Amino acid sequence: MSTKRIRPAIYHYYPRGPQKDHMSMREEEYKTEVTFLPKAETDSIYVQLFDLKFEIPPSKIFLGDAKIEPCKEIKIETQLFVEGDQKIDFELYFMQYTDEERVSNKRFRLTLNPGMNDVNETIKRIEDAKYFKLSYKYVVQTLEPVTVRFDDLYVTFA
Repeated sequence: MSTKRIRPAIYHYYPRGPQKDHMSMREEEYKTEVTFLPKAETDSIYVQLFDLKFEIPPSKIFLGDAKIEPCKEIKIETQLFVEGDQKIDFELYFMQYTDEERVSNKRFRLTLNPGMNDVNETIKRIEDAKYFKLSYKYVVQTLEPVTVRFDDLYVTFA
């Protein structure tokens, strides 16, 4: 069993989706803060760990961090801090890749309370998978800005 710690420096996270310009991002002390700025309730706003499109593995610069170690299961643990006094919803996608393409896309629904929230999920490793990405989709419920702070991510291969 091994655990990989990924510090959420802003260069790890990329805006994705048709309304990727409906957010702002900043980094402070190895925490990435994302403010979601939806313009319509139908906005589709994603924050993705590592670069490139959803369908393909990350670029060479991130392959070391994105590498899946030999295992049967992958456990992800992190904390997300929600500013303000409203609950928000995210969809968390854990994607697995071969050298060329995505071979799995597991979705989790997260309801986050104001303040600190623990996120713990376990995913079965796909046999030929070599790399992973995470993506958080903000589920728009209000057009008011919402700020979320992303903390260290721990990925355990067991």
